[in-house]
Amino acid sequence: MRRANINHQTSLPIECFFLPQRKNQFLWHFFAEGRMYDTLTAINLAPGTPCLDLPVELRARLFEMSTCQRRLFIGLGVWPDKALAFLNDRGRHGLSVHFGTDAYIYLLEVITGLKSRLLGESEVAGQFKKAYDQYKRFSHFNSVTGQIIEKLMRDGKEIKCKYLQSIGQYSYAGLAKRVLQKNFISDRILIVGTGALARDTGTLLGKYDDLSFTGRNQEKLEEICKKFDRSATPWLTGLENFSAIINTVGAEEILFGPTFFEQWNHKIFIDLGRPSVIQTSKGVGDGVYRLEDLVTLGQRFDEAKLLQIQKAHQAIHELTHKRFFGAFATFPFGWEELNFA
Repeated sequence: MRRANINHQTSLPIECFFLPQRKNQFLWHFFAEGRMYDTLTAINLAPGTPCLDLPVELRARLFEMSTCQRRLFIGLGVWPDKALAFLNDRGRHGLSVHFGTDAYIYLLEVITGLKSRLLGESEVAGQFKKAYDQYKRFSHFNSVTGQIIEKLMRDGKEIKCKYLQSIGQYSYAGLAKRVLQKNFISDRILIVGTGALARDTGTLLGKYDDLSFTGRNQEKLEEICKKFDRSATPWLTGLENFSAIINTVGAEEILFGPTFFEQWNHKIFIDLGRPSVIQTSKGVGDGVYRLEDLVTLGQRFDEAKLLQIQKAHQAIHELTHKRFFGAFATFPFGWEELNFA
């Protein structure tokens, strides 16, 4: 099943194993790190795949991240193969699986938003970090897998800073702002939620004077209102007083149903939450924007931004090559030194 990207069976002169201790330590680290990357595997379950929890012994060996667009398992050695066998035995076929360098490239593209429906979006990096922070708290935390995850996040940040900052305006919060501008909405705006997406939206709408927040958690609501120096609105009350509502809450329940939207006329409602908490037959023509509508809006990239995205893809391949093969380029001893040490 696995196709190796690096040949770790390269024969070394027998003298290499009798080098001074410092050189032996370097060689061990050199090949151990190469082997670590070579066994890297990323498994992606597509959206809509029926939920299935892995056995405890497998979950203890794999890093997992779940979003509305994917469910990722990342691991090393034989454990991803065992997870694949488990999933296939239970009818989870057609999985997207990446090995070695392909896995590292794929994961960098995920972290930088280049695999997202909204190309170049920034939210996925935060989701990845949140999942990793949670993973580190587990008793089964695998420090070797952790090293790779941390390098992925550092490399992803470098790619975003160098090539994709200009794409940042196409984040979900940025697109919500564009919808408001398109509809000439500048006051009586309510942001529903107090999480990271609500904070991003509040930052982008900072120049709007008449901006309010509402949330279930009173402590977090007071905190976000203090941060932006805005007023708080009791949870889901007085909604008819606003010209625009931007929902950032995702939940397995309906917060805004048909009855609400029957009274929501000639105003703007933007739903950024996943899973969606709205239920209505109304659409863009009625002032109701779903995440899919914003994705379509955000895909209208001009030629300059497409060039930046191409550069980001190229940089990802170069960084991956550096991670996997960089040790060869920085090998501190010549073969003569190794043979005659």
